[in-house]
Amino acid sequence: MNSAGQLERQHVLDRDRFCVLFIRDPEHACHRMGFPHRPSNKRLLTVEHVKDNAMMGKRAPSDRRHMVAMCFDSNVAVPSKAMREWIREYLRRVEP
Repeated sequence: MNSAGQLERQHVLDRDRFCVLFIRDPEHACHRMGFPHRPSNKRLLTVEHVKDNAMMGKRAPSDRRHMVAMCFDSNVAVPSKAMREWIREYLRRVEP
């Protein structure tokens, strides 16, 4: 990842501070490869790319308006349509 991409990733982790699934549901348990971790552990969080709409095709851009912090296992499992809609609304609130 280039330095601009690294800066965007760091901005997203700093902005969200937690796995967004934990923000949505404080009962969410974060895991990385099956091992639990705190939802605020930025070192273990990944970024999920979220398109503006549900259309198939290319991945969403690697910018703060299209990325959220998410635990590894939830990112790999692929969030549901309902979750992605919530994430899009979250992004509209935090990155107008």
